[in-house]
Amino acid sequence: MRRVLCVLLCLMPAANAVAQTATIRASAQIVVVDVTVTDSRGIAIHGLKQTDFTVMEDNAPQTVAHFDEHTAATAVVLPQMPALAPNTYTNYTPAPADAAVNILLIDTLNTPLNDQANARQKLITFAKSMKPGTNLAVFSLGAQLVMLQGFGADSKLVLAAVTNGLNVQQSPTLPDSFSAEALSDTVRIPSPTIKETMRQGEVQHTSDQNRLRIVTTLNAMNQLARYLAGVPGRKNLIWVSGSFPLTFLPNMNVKNSFITTDSFQSEVRETTNLLARSQVAIYPVDARGAQTTPLSDVSSSRYAYGSGKVLGDVDTFSTQNVDEQGTMRHLAEATGGKATLNNNDLGGAVERAIDDGSSYYTLTYSPSDKAKSGYHKITVKLAEEKYRLAYRDGYYADDSAKPAAVTGSGAALPDFMQVAMQRGAPPPTQILFKALFAADSKTSEKPAEGNVAAQSKPPYRIITIAYAANPGDITMPAGANGLRHVDLDFVALVYDRDGRLFTQQVNRVDVFAKPEAVQDFAREGVRFQQQIAVPAKGEYYVRSGIHDLLGDRIGAIEVPASSITAGH
Repeated sequence: MRRVLCVLLCLMPAANAVAQTATIRASAQIVVVDVTVTDSRGIAIHGLKQTDFTVMEDNAPQTVAHFDEHTAATAVVLPQMPALAPNTYTNYTPAPADAAVNILLIDTLNTPLNDQANARQKLITFAKSMKPGTNLAVFSLGAQLVMLQGFGADSKLVLAAVTNGLNVQQSPTLPDSFSAEALSDTVRIPSPTIKETMRQGEVQHTSDQNRLRIVTTLNAMNQLARYLAGVPGRKNLIWVSGSFPLTFLPNMNVKNSFITTDSFQSEVRETTNLLARSQVAIYPVDARGAQTTPLSDVSSSRYAYGSGKVLGDVDTFSTQNVDEQGTMRHLAEATGGKATLNNNDLGGAVERAIDDGSSYYTLTYSPSDKAKSGYHKITVKLAEEKYRLAYRDGYYADDSAKPAAVTGSGAALPDFMQVAMQRGAPPPTQILFKALFAADSKTSEKPAEGNVAAQSKPPYRIITIAYAANPGDITMPAGANGLRHVDLDFVALVYDRDGRLFTQQVNRVDVFAKPEAVQDFAREGVRFQQQIAVPAKGEYYVRSGIHDLLGDRIGAIEVPASSITAGH
């Protein structure tokens, strides 16, 4: 059996160079800010000059090094995919070079069933009348993120994606309508202790459901940010959703009022920063439309006899609504988008978001204070104060590189890498690469060297994966003697059609490259080979990826095993 070979040339083991290498600290060197400028009617303002803008970071003036105006394209022309040799695949995603692209995310995870059906009908109407040339990709979010339609300007494909690909179904994580209070209106519960226990259990169950959908939603946003990183220019993410609670406030209607409190502020910070680096602006659209209080539901037996629950339910509704919609506003402001709330014209909201994000100005600067870590507030002003500006309001900079995860053959992948490497997930493009997949001509009774094969059974097809990654996408901080630190995970996973993991191979390459090796990278890309065993019988998929541990950047490709032919 062929050994797994590292073909990175002229490398020195990291252990021999640590003492000679200075500590590398990561800080923001270039900041890209997309700014939309509109008048009081929401109409885009064109023709502004660089001198019209003032950019501040933490109240300190910044020098704009690069300035561009982008206007809505009348026709979208996608570049051609590069010609690839047989059995060679890439995660490159064709996209217009100088036009904003749009992503419609239809969120059934956070949207009640009735609102899903209403939203679907309105989106179908929107797709039927969509402006010609609109470049729109369509995703759905349920138990996981699914791509329904890739980038393109064909309204018929968008209509088919919304009509045929979107299933209206009950979200598994939205709170149930059952409650101890509702039950007590119809069935007598003699013991106050039993009733209180039921209420505590109900609150805890709802809290657990909320946590699960928050984690799932943030994972999806991370996936989209990493998928869109390789697409040039601004990306407008139009997120049609029913709700997204960020922070759980204490529930004062139960004795243990703090069992519902939780915060995902750090996770949201990481997600919004990742979206900002990928130039993604979020345009949340509340799929529920205009909101009404529980009092509007006159059919509810809870209020039939003045049961005293009215004020409590109204207060709970108001608090939850403020929390959910406040989160949507926060995500929009943090990424440079706009939120549409309490509006029944869903199709119009999607169209306005596309129009709003298609005309914008890009300002690029190098921060005057590169040493400061933590949050940096961005302020953009115009000489003409009558216009409205939307842009991301800041970013986070860490004062040191993230510690490398403990990986290697048999080690568990970090959570975010597990999400990026899920079967069927959008391929991350933070690291662009191509890979040659070749199968051995004969089957084997054993997996490849280093494979973890928990469920699979022989015989196997041994697949060799030869990577060639874009060196410009990989963090290579300079050290002493001209050496460059390279720390990468190469990951190959084998799934069945239902997403069950069968075989895993993880190889870590932690080295210091000599100058001649860096020159080889520039000519040939960063190269590596690894092998993975695929069960010879059945339908399987090979998902291969690269994780830059120094820069936390990911690239991935997924290939049907049946399409991989024998190599030499």
